[in-house]
Amino acid sequence: MAERGFPVTIEDVTPAWLTKALGEACGLRGAKVTSFEAEPIGVGTGFLGVVSRIRLNYDCDAPTAPKSVILKLPSHDPGARMITSTFRHYEKEVRFYEQLARLNNLTTPTPYFHAFDHESGDFALILEDLAPARNGDQVAGLSIDDTRTAVIALAKMQAQWWERPALHVFDWLPAFNDPAMLALQDVFQQCWGPYRDFLGDRVPAELVPVGDRLGGMITRIMQELTAKPCTIVHGDYRADNFFFDRGGEPFTVVDWQIVIKGVGAFDLAYLLEGNITVEDRRQHEDYLVHLYHHHLVANGVEDYDFETCWRDYRTCVLIAWIWPVIGIGSLDPSNERGLAFFHEWSHRAMTAVVDLKAWETLDDF
Repeated sequence: MAERGFPVTIEDVTPAWLTKALGEACGLRGAKVTSFEAEPIGVGTGFLGVVSRIRLNYDCDAPTAPKSVILKLPSHDPGARMITSTFRHYEKEVRFYEQLARLNNLTTPTPYFHAFDHESGDFALILEDLAPARNGDQVAGLSIDDTRTAVIALAKMQAQWWERPALHVFDWLPAFNDPAMLALQDVFQQCWGPYRDFLGDRVPAELVPVGDRLGGMITRIMQELTAKPCTIVHGDYRADNFFFDRGGEPFTVVDWQIVIKGVGAFDLAYLLEGNITVEDRRQHEDYLVHLYHHHLVANGVEDYDFETCWRDYRTCVLIAWIWPVIGIGSLDPSNERGLAFFHEWSHRAMTAVVDLKAWETLDDF
């Protein structure tokens, strides 16, 4: 820790470092952390880092200091580190909380400490603990009411940044055609075989040639999607990253490691194809896409008709399938919840691609 100034494993964390890291940001007012308890959280929900709830004990009464915080540290899984290094996930999340979160109209947890080491790629984040807010569950699936909340919040955020020059001030925020994003083509091709091996006959027969074809077109597609109206894209807009009913805040979103700028419909497709049951998506999909478009327009977006929105959504349903392919093909889900997550996510995504015949959009590229 001496070289970086921050821990990279939970074993490196000390009361002295927590006292220094929290400092004035948490209102310690001279209080010192004397001891702490670390509880792993996100097991089977987050795969690109180590997340812990830190319960804090102080040497004196500290009424304004938090009783607990969330600490995010690097993953030790080689597959996860390959992904985070390729796509700069750790750097992006640190920069988001450092520069962009306070400007964004989508509520996020308060950051108390953030650091990133360029040489090693390691990072540390201390964030506000959102408990006892209600956390979404991707395996169970969101209710339509909760999905509606997430869709409206997404549209409002993306309308805030829609084609805004200010978005390009953040030089760490990549576009869809950033070299790191274009690496998706090679990564997908490496993961496509392991993905099919993992799922076996769960992969619909009609999707096998789609995956074969898609693998050679991802770079071209990413280039084309960059030309779409540009806005903020969370990149991992899913139930496990949602918190509902936190005091005066009805909706808060965490995990900004994948944030990019580009076509906003990606977040919508990623949400609807992977986070509600197949039955709910089939029944409410048209309504929810119309709801997203309505709130874009209501918040100032112009020259983006519903037909264009629907076409972008359908394209992004196919593109969003890339992520479960890469996740299943490269990560090691070593717990029951993780396996259930991967199976449910992939099943819903593949079913959405088939239902919408989303592969037909490849002809546009």
